[in-house]
Amino acid sequence: MSTWLVNKTSVLLDRKVDRRGFLRRAAMVGTALVVSPLKFTMQPVSAYAAICSCSGSSCNCSDLCCDGYTEFCCTLTGENGCPPGSTAAGWWKADGSGFCTVDGVGQPRYYIDCNASCNGCTCGGSGLCSRSCASCNCECGNKSCKNRKACCTSFRYGQCGNDVTCLGPIICRVITCTPPWVWDSSCSTTSATDNNTRFHDAPCLHRSINYPALPGVYTAGDWTLKNGNSTASPNTNFSYGLSNEIPVVGDWNGDGTRTPGVVRNSRFGRLGDEVLWWRLKNSVGGGQPDLIFSYGRPGDIPIVGDWNGSGVETVGVIRGNEFRLRNANGTGEPDNVFTFGQVGDQFIVGDWDGDGVATPGYVRNGTWYLRNSNSAGQPDIVFNYGLPTDTPIVGDWDGNGSDTPGVIRNGTTWLLRNGNWTGGANISLEMPPGTPLVWSASPTAMPELPVPETDDGTRLI
Repeated sequence: MSTWLVNKTSVLLDRKVDRRGFLRRAAMVGTALVVSPLKFTMQPVSAYAAICSCSGSSCNCSDLCCDGYTEFCCTLTGENGCPPGSTAAGWWKADGSGFCTVDGVGQPRYYIDCNASCNGCTCGGSGLCSRSCASCNCECGNKSCKNRKACCTSFRYGQCGNDVTCLGPIICRVITCTPPWVWDSSCSTTSATDNNTRFHDAPCLHRSINYPALPGVYTAGDWTLKNGNSTASPNTNFSYGLSNEIPVVGDWNGDGTRTPGVVRNSRFGRLGDEVLWWRLKNSVGGGQPDLIFSYGRPGDIPIVGDWNGSGVETVGVIRGNEFRLRNANGTGEPDNVFTFGQVGDQFIVGDWDGDGVATPGYVRNGTWYLRNSNSAGQPDIVFNYGLPTDTPIVGDWDGNGSDTPGVIRNGTTWLLRNGNWTGGANISLEMPPGTPLVWSASPTAMPELPVPETDDGTRLI
C-alpha cells in the first residue's frame, strides 16, 4: 500500500470511526494499515494486534503465537525489563485486570514495548526500520507456539524513548503496576488503553508485586525520603537517630514497606565488650524503636537483605571481605558466613535475578561483580557502570522484582539504571548531600491517568 493511500485512509477513519481517528492522531496505526488495511478498518481490533500471523511457524491461529501481540520479556530473558539492545518505545494500560491494587482499590496494569535497535539502518517517516536490521529473529517466543511472538511486530506507540528516532520491531513486553513515567523517565503520561490485554499473563510475572525503590539521605539524625523517582517529587522528612549512628533501611516485618533503623557502637556486659546495637522501626517516621538488639562488632559494615527468601529483611555485617548473614532480627550467631570480593572493594547486596533472595556484590573501579547465591565463588554477572569516583547504590528502581545499579556522582546526582548490564541511566535526579539510603512503600494512591476521548467527548475503553 502506498504512503498516499495510507494518508487517505487515515483521513477517512478520522471522519467515520472515532476510535481510529484518535489512534491515527496518536501515530499508532501506520503499521496496521500497511500490513492489514481491510481487517484493521472493518473489525474492532486494536492497531497493535490487527492480524493473525504465525511468524513463519506451523502454529494455528488459536495459538498464542498468532494472536498479534508480543511475548513478555521475562519469558524470553527471565527478567521483567527491556533486554540489552532494546529501547522502551511506548506503553498502554489495561483496567480491570485485578493484578494491581492499592488498599483494595484496583489500579491500571501497564504494558511497555521494548523495540529492537536498528544497528545503523535508517528509517523513513514511520520511525521504524526493516526487520532485517534488527539483531533478533522473528519467531514464536522461545520457538514455542504456546508463547506469543518476538521481534516480529513493527509498531511504535511513541510515548517513550523519543530521543531514539529509528527503532526496529518489538522484541518483548514489560508488565508493571508502576506508572511508565516512574519506571522510565523518558516515558510521557499520554495515555493509551487496550483492555483486551488485561488478562495477558505468565508465571514469570508473579514472583511478587513490587513498588519501585526510592532515594533517601540521612544527615545527623535527619531523614529525607523521596516519594518518587524525580527531583520534583515531594519528600518525607523526620528525625530518628543520632549524628554518630549508621542508617539502615529494611522490611523488618514483611509488610512490603522498607522502614528506618540505626546502628551504633556500644559497650555491652561487665567485660565492656564493644558491639553493634541495632535499633529498628516498623513504620516510617520518628519515635521509639520497635526492635533493639546487638549483632556485629565495631569496624563491621552493616548490611540488610532477605537472605533466605522469607519475605522479611534481616541483618548482616561485612568483616573484611567476609559476609556474616543472620536470618533473624535479633542477637545471635550468623546463619551463613562466606567470602566474596577483596578488602577495599565497595560492597553491595541485592536481589539481582528477582528470585526473592538478596545476594552479594561489589564494585571495583566502576565494574560491578554480582553473585546470585550466598556463597563463595565467581561472580555470575559482570558489567561496567559509573565512574571509579562514584558511590554505588542499589535498588529495584522500576518495581520489577530485580535490584539494579545506581551511582551517586558528586554527592548529589543520582543516576539509576533498570538493567544489570552496561548502558546509560534510566533515571536521573538530584538529592541533598548525606548518607545515601534506599526505601520503598506501597503508595496510598497512584496518579490518575487521563482517559483518552474522541472529538465528540466519548470516552474510549
